[in-house]
Amino acid sequence: MGLISLPADRTSPVPPPACCSKIMAEEEDLVYEVSWTFFKLGSIRLKTFRDYTAEAHIHSYEGVPFVDLHSIHYTKMDSSFYSRGSRSIEKKENVWTGMNYVYDLPNNRLTVEATVQKDPQSKPDSRIARDTLRLDNLNFMDGLSIAYLPRAFVHSEQSVDVATVLYGKLGTTTFNFSGKKVTEELDALEKPVKAVELTGTTSVEGIYGMTGDFRGWFSDDSAAVPLKGKLKVLIGNVNVELIKWNRKGWNPPQ
Repeated sequence: MGLISLPADRTSPVPPPACCSKIMAEEEDLVYEVSWTFFKLGSIRLKTFRDYTAEAHIHSYEGVPFVDLHSIHYTKMDSSFYSRGSRSIEKKENVWTGMNYVYDLPNNRLTVEATVQKDPQSKPDSRIARDTLRLDNLNFMDGLSIAYLPRAFVHSEQSVDVATVLYGKLGTTTFNFSGKKVTEELDALEKPVKAVELTGTTSVEGIYGMTGDFRGWFSDDSAAVPLKGKLKVLIGNVNVELIKWNRKGWNPPQ
């Protein structure tokens, strides 16, 4: 087990508290479909709670020949959407293996544990410390909180670099916020949706080899709900699109 430094981000952006509180004002239950060319690969269910915690359930569809993915991700964020707790598990054959992050923020450290458990509800049968990461900056994102920080900045015009921890590795994610307003089609709706576009890139590798350049579209309102995304993974570029949603008083703006 080694001590590895987390690269400091240049800008350390802190979003306005009022903006974050509006985004988290209501609990959310969002379902996305992931596709590659004409193939429907699977779904992502993203559940968000008002205490700045969230969980994502990612499952490939049965019968997809080249993808077999079942994973669950959890995050605890502060009021600026930076990571303050994180863990994930993934099914491999009949066992769930995962990563548990032990946060020691007073000492600027984060320990990465490898875990093994029988099912998502059981406690880990084993926990082995794999690495210790030194945090040069406490404003960093994990693999799930990375979906929340851009919601706070998507209406601005700026580029920000944010330190990022994905699958126990260290790097930087760059978000390019242009404030560009567009209309996007969603298969779930007949009329186009008002959206704000962003682009970016990440230097580390996330779920199913996700890395490199990405593009995203968020609802053009105070909730800034993620609507669509284009990501680069192991098999190439995939599309992620919102197909179901449950947030009190909210529908995609048209």
